[in-house]
Amino acid sequence: MAQADDSASATTGDLMVVALAGEAALALCALDRETGALSILDKQPLPEAEGECRGVPMVASADASRIYVAWRGDAFRLYSFAFDRDACRLTCLGQASLPASMCYVAMSADDRRVLTSSNTGSTIAVSPLDSAGCADDPILTIDAHKAHCVVAAPNGLTYATSLRGDFVQCYAYDVESGGLSPISRLDLPEGSGPRHILFTADGSRAYLLSEFAGTLTCLDVDAHSGALSVRGRVDLLPGADKACAAELRLGSREDILYASERSTSQIFAYRLGASGEIDLIGAVPAPECPTAFDLSAAGRFLVALGEKSGEAWTYRIKPDGMPELADRVDIGAVPSWVLTL
Repeated sequence: MAQADDSASATTGDLMVVALAGEAALALCALDRETGALSILDKQPLPEAEGECRGVPMVASADASRIYVAWRGDAFRLYSFAFDRDACRLTCLGQASLPASMCYVAMSADDRRVLTSSNTGSTIAVSPLDSAGCADDPILTIDAHKAHCVVAAPNGLTYATSLRGDFVQCYAYDVESGGLSPISRLDLPEGSGPRHILFTADGSRAYLLSEFAGTLTCLDVDAHSGALSVRGRVDLLPGADKACAAELRLGSREDILYASERSTSQIFAYRLGASGEIDLIGAVPAPECPTAFDLSAAGRFLVALGEKSGEAWTYRIKPDGMPELADRVDIGAVPSWVLTL
């Protein structure tokens, strides 16, 4: 197994950032476009981070010049980092308060604010950005029962999953005030645990991963109201009593969907059909507890993190969409989030 190390030559590769919850740090990494090897270029601590936590969610601005990180330790903080692509450097711009332990971070539809959601705190917070792109304390918080994931969709609306409420709430986003107003809701099977949702580029369809049921659900998005409706659903682990599904990503052509499952430590690949079909291509072993993964900029590689093993595994994406292991590296303590920049 290769050891991650500093490598100036690696700066020609695709750049990714990994949140290391066990070190309260961010690792800026380069992914070799030919071999899939991952190397650490820079590591920056989260200043004054207190306590311990597992997941450290983060998001990049639309131009990837800013990265926002939610620390979930003893003091809940939202960190803002500047990313210098040419220098391959991360610089902390500042930190702000958060009202609860936030398990997801997203940009607002207009890229002017940072949205964070808390399952344990049942809240969504909206944090403004100053002229330098640094996040400030929240301008508002709203009650959001067991909110796990919050995302801005291409239609300008905002959607939040309720992990233990078993629904997806749709909100209208007020560009002027940053306010969120509930407008529709999709109820889901009891105990299914809707965790993460993502949308196609045109916003006509969404895919939902439910943690406890271990299901992938294809959703239609109403072009006028933004309301969601179920088109189809598949099980990651058919016949299993329980699951621990974690993350999902669309391939670069939006014809392949990838999902991770933590109880079996696997990455699944599905082919998507025009009518909403979700057909299994196959599954591959993943590092222990693959809570997070992401695709490289061109979609040629997939990088999965082992939250328990401290590893990052890189897979080459084959022509049929199936991942094939290309590299393994020790990345750091409790890697919990990865973003392609």
